[in-house]
Parts: sequence; C-alpha cells; structure tokens
Amino acid sequence: MSLDSVNPFSVRWGKFANGERMPFLVSTETGMPLEGPTYWVIAERRALGMQPNTLANELRALSFLYLWATARHIDVARRLSEGVFFSLSEIMDIANFCGLYVPEAIRQIASASSKVVPLNSRRTSQRVQSGEKQNRLTAIRRFIEFTSADFLSQLSAWPQRWAHYNAVRSECLKTLDGQRKGLVRRHNDDVGQREGLEEDVIVRLRSVIEPDHPENPFKPQVRFRNYVIVLLLLNLGIRRGELGGLMVADCSLGSKGTVTIHRRPDEPQDSRREKAATKTAARVLPVGDRLAELIHELITRYRSKIAGARVHPYLIVSSQTGKPMSLSNVNKIMERLRKAVPGLPDDLTPHILRHSWNDWFSVEMDKQGVSEEREIKWRKRLMGWRKEESARHYLRRTVRRRSDEVLMKMQDELDVRIPGGSE
Repeated sequence: MSLDSVNPFSVRWGKFANGERMPFLVSTETGMPLEGPTYWVIAERRALGMQPNTLANELRALSFLYLWATARHIDVARRLSEGVFFSLSEIMDIANFCGLYVPEAIRQIASASSKVVPLNSRRTSQRVQSGEKQNRLTAIRRFIEFTSADFLSQLSAWPQRWAHYNAVRSECLKTLDGQRKGLVRRHNDDVGQREGLEEDVIVRLRSVIEPDHPENPFKPQVRFRNYVIVLLLLNLGIRRGELGGLMVADCSLGSKGTVTIHRRPDEPQDSRREKAATKTAARVLPVGDRLAELIHELITRYRSKIAGARVHPYLIVSSQTGKPMSLSNVNKIMERLRKAVPGLPDDLTPHILRHSWNDWFSVEMDKQGVSEEREIKWRKRLMGWRKEESARHYLRRTVRRRSDEVLMKMQDELDVRIPGGSE
C-alpha cells in the first residue's frame, strides 16, 4: 500500500452495553481515539441529542482540521491550550484545505517532508462542492469554540490571561465565520438543483415496477418486495433509513391503515453495520387501502416464508437470508432500475422519490386551494421535520412553477403597441 493512500485518521464505531453506538475519530496508526474530538462529540454534540450517524459525519468533517495540521506540522491541542490559535493565513489555508477531496489531502501529508505548502493545489486539484466545504468549516468552528471555552474557563483566576486568551479566541472564531459564511451553498439558487421526477417518469416507474411487467428487471422472487419498497418511498415520502427501520408491528393494516415512523436510536435488534435511523420526529402516516393490502401480502405471503426473518421484527428483509435489508441494497435497487429501464433518469435514488412526493404534495395543495402557510405546516408534520425551514427547502420546484405561471400570465396580458406602428 502506497504512503499517499493511507488516511492517518478514521471514524470507527464503538458499542456500549446498552446497545448505543458511538463514533470516534481515531489515529489509524495507534487505533486510539483523539482526546479533543472525543470530548467534544460526547460532552456537547451527543448531549444535544444528535443521531450517531450525524456525529460520525461531523467527526469526518472535523478530521480535515487534523489532516491539515498533520500536513503543516502543527499540534492542534497545543495551539488551543496555549491560546495561540491560528493566524489569518493559516485559517485561509485551512479553508482552502477543506475544499480538497480526501485523496488529495492525504497526498499533501505524504509530501509534507518537503516542508513546502503545495499552493498549486488551489488551481489544479478538483474541489468539493461549497456545501461540503462549509460543513467541514462549520464542524471545525464548533470544535474550536467548544474546546477553547473549556480552556478559557480555567483562566478565570487570572484576569489578564483570560482577557488575552478570549481576545485571540474571538478573533479566530470571527475569521473562521468569515471563511464559512462567505461560501455560497448550492441550494441558494434553483439552477441545476435536485428535484423530483417529472410526472411521465413517475408513471413509467410505477408501471415497470409492477411484478408482472415485462420490463421489470428483477428476479421473480424479489419483484413483489421491491414493488412495495418503491411504493412506500414514493407514496409516503419517507427516507431510506426510515424504510429500513420499519418493523412489522409499525404497520396497522385495519380499516384505516397506518404506518408509524419511530425513532429508535441504537436499536439493539438491528444487526446491520449501517443502522437504520429516523433523523427527525416520529409520526403516524395513513396508508390507502391498496398500499395496506400490499404490505399485508408482503408480510403474510413472502416474509413469513423466509426462515431468517422470523428472528427479528423488521419489515423489509433479504430474500436469501431473511436478515434486515441493508440500506445500501435499497440504493442498489434504484441503481438496477435506472440502468436497466429506458426512460428512468440517471439520478434515480430513494431521496429523489422523497423530492417527488413533495412535488406531488404541492400540486395537491394547489388543487385544494391550501395557503402556503398551512401547506408548510402540513408538510412539516408529514415529513417529520422540527423546523419549517426544512419544509420550505422542498418548495423549490413549486415556487418556480407558480412564479413562472404568473410571469407567463403577465406576458399574455401585456399589450404593448408603438404609436403609429405595428405591434
């Protein structure tokens, strides 16, 4: 293995006796967790109720501070404990470094023995999207703010030292804020943004996923299961993790069928490496008669006949082992569909179906004359969001459609004539 292929830091998982999973940022060389990030993620981020997968993502983002420090021969812990922090040029270098892909960042570490900062990477390296760069800088800023606050609190007995440390700290955080907030996130405009499927594509998908459709690309034994998977994603707008976390007991299939999306962090019965998780609020969603019938048929005619499925409560299972279906396999179902079926887009994913549900929901709200304020509140509940800003994010296509309709109507009604001339 070549030197430049080894990442000196990685996120690894631990599991407590109560079943709770916990990510740690560790040194690849020693296998030991880094003290500062471990204290930060446990004392602050975990205490705020962040999901384990969210904590892992934040640690991956924070690892770029340590990758940068390794490449520049800088001791992060010492800088913060001594109140040196980082200079303006160093913060600008950190921000530039956070725009690198991981392999390029590792290559900079491998060449660090030359003690020459590879400034040409600004021009020649491919850069990550601004949103990812902003996420990394946000994690770094949060970590520095929290860790330095702990050191600052220890200086209360020495007012002059406290004042100096606090001034340097404030200036560092302010500069980091400038680098972070100066980035334009992709979703700030509507050019090239991810949206739901067009209506004709949804019709095509619904048709080809039928178990007896001649173009269905799946083996007969998994066609019905995959059919139900697509309908659950498309009809309810749930996330991939929420689909994977559904248990048989969550499905009430009586005269008024419902599916309950529960929050079960660190569920001990979930044996998957990547755990199914509900990111936001739990909720009860109504299901129509047809979907309720299909779920019931999946449970009684298919799942019940797979021996391995009898030892756990999860609804969607592997057809071979009966184990809970991995979340990556849900992605593979979408990949198979988009590659094998003409007319389906290259970006067909579980999350695209969630966008499609939101587009469909907006159309229905327009038909019923529901106000935008009420639409946002209803969407927020059905999607399980805590903040209305999340609901507004999915209004992109609807806002564009509505504004385009107004513009076209204005143009149709505008009658401009030049006096004495033609129209």
